[in-house]
Parts: sequence; C-alpha cells; structure tokens
Amino acid sequence: MGTPESQSAPRSRRQYAFGDFSLDLDSGFLRQGVREIPLRPKPFEVLVCLVERHGKLVTKAELTSTVWPDTTVMDNTLAQCLVEIRRALSDDSCQLIRTVARRGYLFAAPVTMPLELPDRSPKTVHGLDALSSRPARRIRWAAASVLTAVLLAAASVLIVFRLEHPPPARLTYAQLTSFADSATSPAVSPDGRILAFIRSEYTFGGPGQIYVRLLPGGEPVPLTNDNLIKRGSPKFSPDGTLIAYAAAKPGSRYDTWVVPVFGGRPRLYLANASGLTWIESGPLRSRLLFSELTGRGDQMAIVTSTESRMEHRIVYMPPETGMAHRSYLSPDRKQVLVVEMDNGAWLPCRLMPFDGTSHGRPIGPTPAHCVDAAWSPDGKWMYFSADTGGGYHIWRQRFPAGTAEQITSGATEEEGIELAPDGRSFVTSIGMKQSTVWFHDARGDRQVTSEGFGLLPTISPDSKVLYYLLRAEGGRHSVIGELWAADIESGQRRRLFPEFLMKHYVISADGRRILFVASDPTRRSPVWLAELDGRFAPRQVTTIDVWKAFFGEEGEVIFMGEGPKIIYVAKEDGSRLEKIVRVESPGALFSVSPDGRWVAIPNSTDPLAWPAMLYPVRGGSPVLLCIPCTSGNEVERVGPPGVSWSPSGKFLYLRFQESMYAIPLRPGQMLPSLATPAFRSERDAALFPGAQLLPERGAFPGPDPSIYAFTRTVTHRNIYRIQPP
Repeated sequence: MGTPESQSAPRSRRQYAFGDFSLDLDSGFLRQGVREIPLRPKPFEVLVCLVERHGKLVTKAELTSTVWPDTTVMDNTLAQCLVEIRRALSDDSCQLIRTVARRGYLFAAPVTMPLELPDRSPKTVHGLDALSSRPARRIRWAAASVLTAVLLAAASVLIVFRLEHPPPARLTYAQLTSFADSATSPAVSPDGRILAFIRSEYTFGGPGQIYVRLLPGGEPVPLTNDNLIKRGSPKFSPDGTLIAYAAAKPGSRYDTWVVPVFGGRPRLYLANASGLTWIESGPLRSRLLFSELTGRGDQMAIVTSTESRMEHRIVYMPPETGMAHRSYLSPDRKQVLVVEMDNGAWLPCRLMPFDGTSHGRPIGPTPAHCVDAAWSPDGKWMYFSADTGGGYHIWRQRFPAGTAEQITSGATEEEGIELAPDGRSFVTSIGMKQSTVWFHDARGDRQVTSEGFGLLPTISPDSKVLYYLLRAEGGRHSVIGELWAADIESGQRRRLFPEFLMKHYVISADGRRILFVASDPTRRSPVWLAELDGRFAPRQVTTIDVWKAFFGEEGEVIFMGEGPKIIYVAKEDGSRLEKIVRVESPGALFSVSPDGRWVAIPNSTDPLAWPAMLYPVRGGSPVLLCIPCTSGNEVERVGPPGVSWSPSGKFLYLRFQESMYAIPLRPGQMLPSLATPAFRSERDAALFPGAQLLPERGAFPGPDPSIYAFTRTVTHRNIYRIQPP
C-alpha cells in the first residue's frame, strides 16, 4: 500500500478570484489573467483584508490594526494604499472598493475561491495506471462535476452582480494644461475654441493671473500681471471678446474686472460684484447676474441689474450669516443654481426660480459641500463639484428631480466645472493639495509632518511640544481636523481626543489645558475644556455654536458666536454669560491677550482697511492698534492671526501683508507704548524700539521670536476635458 503522502491530494493554494483578477496569498501576487500586477507589500495586505471580508464594511481602525499592528499610522497612509490598489484594479469609479464616508471601505465585487483539481499526470497505484482504474475515473468525473457546478454558480452570481451593478463606464480624459504648479477655475468660450483659467494654487480665491489658450494645442498666454486676488472662474462675454473675473486687493471687497480675450489693459467693470455672468449683451445695454455684499456684515446676495446697476433686483437673499458666492442661470432663464456658505461653511447647492418667487430647495448630493455648478446646454442636466466626505468630485443630476450620481472619483479632486458648447464634455481642474507642518528654533527648520493636510500649529509654552490639526475628510468647515501632538526632541507624534473634530483650539498659558471648538455630526460647534494629560474627561462649556474660543482671566473663557458675531465672556462652567461686543466681520483677527483683558478684532466700521481694534473685556473705550493688519488667507483662514501675543505676554505679534513683527512689551502691559495712536504701516512696526522681523510671514509664533511654527503648502492642479458616459 502506498504511503499517506503518496495518496493525499496536493495542498490547495490560498487564492481568491473576482472578475478577471486573482489574488494569490501564498505567492503574494495579484494577477489579471496571466499577467502579474505589481503591488507593494502594504497595499497587498490591505487588499487581502478587504477581499477576505468582501461584502462587509471594514473600518479604517480594523485595517490599520491588521496591516500596521502596534504602529501609529496617518490617515493618508491608508488612503495612499487605496489609491495604489484602485490603480492596479483599474477601479477609477470606486465600484470594486467603495468608500463609506468617515467609516471605512467595502469590497463590493463577488469573490470566489477557485477549486484546484488533483494533478492530471499519470500516477501508479499497486503498479497500475491510476487513470485506468474505475475508482479513479469516478473521482475524476466527480471532480469535474463539482467544478462545473462551481463555475456555473460563480457565473450566475457574476451575471446577477453585473445586472444589478453594471461595470462603470470609462471616462475619457484629455489634459489641456500641463503646468508644474497649478491651473484652476476653467471656462470655455461660446464657440468652444478658447480655454480661460486662473494660474493659481487657490481654487476659491487667492493670488493668481488670468490665462487663455487656443484649443486644442495653443500656447498659454497671460492676460493679467498684477497683485490682485482672483476669485471664482472667469466668464466669457456672449460674443467671446471679453473675459470677466472677480479681483480684489488683499483685505478689500471683490469687484468685477474685464480684459480683452486677445490682449489689452484690464479695466474695472462693476464694483462690489463677483461671480458675474452676462444674461444678455448689447451695444447699449447688458443684463447681468452677480453676487454683491449687502452692507450687513459679510452677507452676500444674488442680484441682477444692468451695467449701471439700473433695474436692480434681488434674486436670492440668504440669511444674515450667509454668503451666496456664485449663481448659474439655466439655458431657458427660468432657474438658477446657487453656491452658498453659511457661517463660513459650504452648503449643498440650491435650485430656485430666477424670478425670486421662492428660495427653492437644496439640490445635488446632500449633505455635501458644493462649490461649483453648471447646466448642460439643453438644460436637461445639472452638474456639481461637491464634497460628500471623500473629497471634491463631479456629480450630475437630471433636471428637475433626478437622482444625483457621482461621475468622477479617486484620490485627486475636481473643482470648477463648465460644459462645452456642444454638451459632450466638460472642463474641470484636477489635482491635490498638501500642507506640512514645520518647526523653527536655533537649530533651524525641521519638518514635523509629511502626510495629510496639517494646519494651525501651536507651540507649547515650554517649547517642548508642537500641537496641530490634521484636516479630516468631510469636515463641515475647511479648517477642521483631528488634534495631534509632536514631541520636539524625539519627533514622536500622538493623536489627542480622537472622539472630536476641532475647528479651533488654544493651549493655556501653563500648558496644561486645552480649550477647543468641536464640530459634531449634528452640525453644532460647542466649546469644550479638557486637561492635556487626560486625567479627566473633556467637559462642554457652552451649547452656543462658536467660531473661536480663548482663555480669559482666571476661571473665564471668551468666545465668538458662530451665528450673530457676538463676543461673549463666561465662567468655565458656562455660567454668567455676558456680551462684550458685536462685530460684523468674520472674526479672522480674533485673539485675546494673555491676561484676558483685551480682545483683538477687525474694526467693523472699516472692514476694507482691516484695522485691528482692541476692546476691553471689562468695559471702557476701544483702542486702535494697527492699520492694516491682515489675517492672511481670509477664505480658508489657515494662516496665523493678524494680532496675537506670546503666552507670557512679553511680545505682541503683528502680521502685515508681507511681514510679521514681534513688538516687545513692558512687564505687566499688554499694549505697547506708542508715540502715535497706532501702527499705521509696516514701517511704524519696523521702527519701534526692539521690534524684530520674523523670517516667515506665515509664522505661528512661540514664546519668543526665535521659536515659531509654520506650514508649507504644495498644490498641483491642471485643467482636463472629461467626456462623461
């Protein structure tokens, strides 16, 4: 009789099959047919985890604990693995591996384990040919029958899956620009022959220049060369000879400028106007649609008028805390798509009648942050650039009440959208943006983070710990994230208070406590107080929706309400709530002196100059501190404040447009002794006795001017034409 080894079947390999792919766990290969697809070890392990639990949600925590046990992993590490896996599987539309926002991932394709037959080569049993024996033939036929049944079952499952989940249609991409930096905010001329865009790293508003290029292969030509901040996509006039765009000096309101398409001097077209489009144009009269500030703080309405603002009519007036930044008129001029913010947060797009008879309703993916919209030329489709939790992508929805469907997906984001005149394609800006956190002291610059989007760094009073936020997916505000702490000497990092997403935080002067504004799933933003050593559970200070919060005098907190911009002072337990002052600005300069007696905010009576006023908490007259102090990027508010103090109160930091100065203070005084009523220019700050210029304009200062943190942002975007399915 043969040995057990000679009679046993060969050991089956651990394999999985899905579609035309196979995953061999023993050899560590991913194959498509017979072709091996290279995949690094960690992405391979992530894919194995997902495939083994196909059809079930796998949380991010489960993936990281399985693939990176006993290791602290950034969210971006897992995201990058998913990018590599989807690229290997050609899963551009994320149909095989689906992202479940804020939870994890789901492998959606049916998976089978291929049955392996015994080796078909002749083997001898008792000296006889195994294939000639009846038992052997019965085994062979039984195995073949089992194989046939398995294959038929797998085929049935695959057919059902394909019927219920048809394979994603392939999008056709054509790259229209190839800059090493960034091209954003695309627009197409009425005849489809010219592409206009802004060469800038900012997708909403920031420094940049207007460019045009002839399609398909003309050279990019700049039409502007100035220091104005540009906002939103440029728009062609109906005859295609002019391009309109919104621009402003730093800290000023936005006006609409026009520039000839084939070159010429830009000129101011309409003051206090942005997001302008022409409804009709003629030699004597043009009808316009645009956004304008109402004069009530930052409120921005959608209006229509002529060039001289005659026949002015409000189309949409948002709440007092709202800003309707952009509008898109339907081809039949009966409907308008509106892009808006409320309390600094993007909302879903809005569909409403152009005659203003109602405020309409949210449209497109909901809930979502919608930043751009467009109509197909026939008016049958509405398109949106929106973020539902996994980054900004293009969606479409049939007018008037179809179901929103996602067109683009993946690791990159798509912002800005305009349909070609023939309706067969659209243009959008595709790319990514990353922000790293750095620390500077006597030893020079040191990079603290290398993954994710780091923002709002804060140095501990003893200069031993650097705190910062890592931006979270799907946050309600652009400035929101998880709190991390990095040990300056060892470089070790750890996440703090993982249950909370924060949009603002401050560390106490003794370095032991943190006051933060959380953003919870119910869209509320209350203030919380916690011990940094974790000895006690965080406790909620107030239920009021808050923009920013600071420590005040002993046992007090000072914060600004997110709705009506009112600054309050209260006890740390939330009692004895008192109003200090109401302001009309977004509070970008808002900060509090270390002794809790002064609040720094922009002067609401002159928001264009951005002068910083100091308001006493305990009553008295406000003091003009500087003109003009700037908050940096007023759109995302990720830069340092225009006015701040060192934790010890030894220095006052003033940020101007191009520089930041440290002003020494006398012991016990929070205000500098000035010969003039205020710092009226950067030169005044430079000439102040003992003033120091910080090398980094965007520095987040530490205990003294030699120690500070800063962020470095890298953006790469280009314009693509996409042909939708």
